[in-house]
Amino acid sequence: MGPIARIQRTLDRQLEGRASGRTGLSLFNWVLVALILLSIALYTMDPKREVEANSFTGIWWINRVVIWAFAVEFVVRLWVAGADPRYRGLRGRIAYCRANWFMVIVDLLAFFPELIYVMLGVLPPAWLRVLRIVRLFKLARYFQAFSIIFDTFKTSGQPLIAALFAATLLWYLAGVGLYLAEHDAQPEKVANIRDAMWLSIITLTSVGYGDIYPITAIGRVIAGLVAVLGVGTVALPSGIIAGAFMQQIRQREKQGAQAGKDGPPPGDG
Repeated sequence: MGPIARIQRTLDRQLEGRASGRTGLSLFNWVLVALILLSIALYTMDPKREVEANSFTGIWWINRVVIWAFAVEFVVRLWVAGADPRYRGLRGRIAYCRANWFMVIVDLLAFFPELIYVMLGVLPPAWLRVLRIVRLFKLARYFQAFSIIFDTFKTSGQPLIAALFAATLLWYLAGVGLYLAEHDAQPEKVANIRDAMWLSIITLTSVGYGDIYPITAIGRVIAGLVAVLGVGTVALPSGIIAGAFMQQIRQREKQGAQAGKDGPPPGDG
């Protein structure tokens, strides 16, 4: 193994939290986690000061350090991906980005938009600084709990879309029905289907703000049915996510038990 390959593998172990063959986060990753939390904390505590025209001190300079740190991390990750034979060369790096597209996008959004303004020496606009919350998603790489959540939504994607479609269809149909039942009785409050859909959604979710409510008998019957159906409609995604979450837990427990069986006996090194 050449010196470049050794450097790539060493950095890969650091980036993936397997430094010196130990489990858990490496020192390098702990530094990145600290930078993520620091940048989010500073943005949350004092966002107004940074938007001032003369705020090129304090928070802004700390954020510049964070931006450059994430930029270096991204470049290093892309370079050390070549330690895997599948990701060598330009085509290999493209394949790496495709295989890890979500985290690649998160890593880019965490630094690249603001890096452009840093290189120009100007403050980024306020709406762009909101992208810093994307840095929280970088924690998914370092903590198993986040990866379980992402895998849960990934595996339950199609059932959730089906549940969302059913809820949207019920919402729209209920809005049309409430419009036909309530428009003539209270035209100032249910002037169009949009108003009726607002009544439908607050009834479907059992919120009931009280700004609009049915006053006709048919409207009350429709609203009552929507309220009852809404309980199941809102609970359906929760059940899907809970089932997928438990499935992920069982799979990881099974994988951990299998890895323990396949590993070397105690004392062997």
